[in-house]
Amino acid sequence: MPALLLLAALAGPAGAELPPPDYRAALVAAAEAEADALIGAGRLDEAARFVEDFREGVADDARLIYEAGLIRRLSGDPGGALALLERAVERDPSLAYAWYDLGEVRLQSGDLAGAREAFERASAMSERHPKGWAGPFRLAELAGREGDALGFERWLKEALRRGFSFRTVIQDPTWRGFLGQPELGDILRRMATVYGSEEVIEAWEAAGG
Repeated sequence: MPALLLLAALAGPAGAELPPPDYRAALVAAAEAEADALIGAGRLDEAARFVEDFREGVADDARLIYEAGLIRRLSGDPGGALALLERAVERDPSLAYAWYDLGEVRLQSGDLAGAREAFERASAMSERHPKGWAGPFRLAELAGREGDALGFERWLKEALRRGFSFRTVIQDPTWRGFLGQPELGDILRRMATVYGSEEVIEAWEAAGG
């Protein structure tokens, strides 16, 4: 039994009186960190077992439901991921990262309206996060796919303001394709010039625009 689960078991069996809130929160945070470490190491099966054991034997929590959904997503099970991620944000609507991953899964399934809703929720909650540009970036991409030049410029400006770099998408055919659309291409050239990323536009144009 992993050390964290052994420690948690000492607090009493599942179904018994829960430990004090601060202690429970500390256990959940430690479990979340351990799951993230296993996921980061690519040990998805082990991470899935750990999260399942914790949820069943210690405490269920929106953050652990999210971890289970993330594992399903990374394991190539979008249907399972969708159900878990929707449950996570229903349990705790303040989880920006869960909204973001939910947006990714909905986008993968072709649910553009649902993806937009999730990315908007993630964007609104993550302005000060080091990767807070990710939500606006996805919203700009959705607007670009739909030919919405106003939305594209709005969200691209917001993503850039939060630290997005055009170098992130230099190999992305979707963004290279935007360059070939008159309105979107003009926006990209202007924004790339303002933010000193002209070499990305040059690379796209060299590859055929």
